[in-house]
Amino acid sequence: MRTPIELPDHHGLICGFGLRSQLPPQQLEWRTLTAALTEPYETVWLHFNLADVRARNWIATCDRIPQVARELLLTAEPHIQLEVLAEGFVSVLGDLHYDFDADPDNLGLLRMYVAPGWVISVRGRPLKAIDRLRVSLLHGAQIETSLDLMVHFLQHVTEIFGNVIVNLRAVVDEIEDRVLNGDFQEQRSEIGILRRRLARLRRHLNGNRQALTQYLLPRLPIWCRDTDVVELRRDLERLDAVMQDLELVQERARLLQEEMAGRLQETLNRNLYVLSIVTTIFLPVTLVTGIFGMNVGGVPWTQEPIGFWWTILTMVATLATTLMVLRRQQLF
Repeated sequence: MRTPIELPDHHGLICGFGLRSQLPPQQLEWRTLTAALTEPYETVWLHFNLADVRARNWIATCDRIPQVARELLLTAEPHIQLEVLAEGFVSVLGDLHYDFDADPDNLGLLRMYVAPGWVISVRGRPLKAIDRLRVSLLHGAQIETSLDLMVHFLQHVTEIFGNVIVNLRAVVDEIEDRVLNGDFQEQRSEIGILRRRLARLRRHLNGNRQALTQYLLPRLPIWCRDTDVVELRRDLERLDAVMQDLELVQERARLLQEEMAGRLQETLNRNLYVLSIVTTIFLPVTLVTGIFGMNVGGVPWTQEPIGFWWTILTMVATLATTLMVLRRQQLF
């Protein structure tokens, strides 16, 4: 008889941590969550999966989360935004889906409510940056305050987007090498797809930067530590550096596409030039054959035994004259 295996039911709680200074993070489980919240933790982080209805119901009825924050955490609004509240702030920031493969559709959003000693984050699909934050806490990362947790999340976001941009830069380098070698016919669609990916990534990163720079920094809550604010500003500077790298790659992709279009147009013009020259060369010959091919009376040399050869000689003469005129005009 097989022993039944009981899988733990976390009610949509992906992970939970109780954070204290100078102590390793302590994992929190759903079945002990109510008791754990009474412990003297400096910060509690709860990360939920919105695909679980029970997690949505818990957030909707949690008195510790303001109504405005609850609405933004549970809404399906697909836009990056941030709103500062009386005791904290709630944000929707860009992240990458865990299975991101340079597909613009795999750009995800993380919703996070940050208050003194209290952080609630939710997502609909697995995300990379927030999962790296979870793993770092499992390995004993020292995080004390809720803003410090937010700062560590931004560090992972910057690192992940930086790696993606490095990979896209390598793709641009490869396409550029092919174009310089003359193989640009098959690269047109690829460079177009790449530019669309870069544009989506830029909107994603720029949304994060604007939300944090324009809405959060000028109105940071008074409970934020100076050290955390300094780290937040440093992370935003790193984010600006990543944005600059992205803009450089985007500019290179644009110039490369223009180079490919220029080379394609040059090839087309060269082919049209050759076609025009060939048409010009054989136009007099075609005229001669058309004249002598008319089935009417009075056509010269119809009764001559060598009339055919006189016609061939006329065609050769007109061809030589055409070539000489083109050569004098430096067209051939």
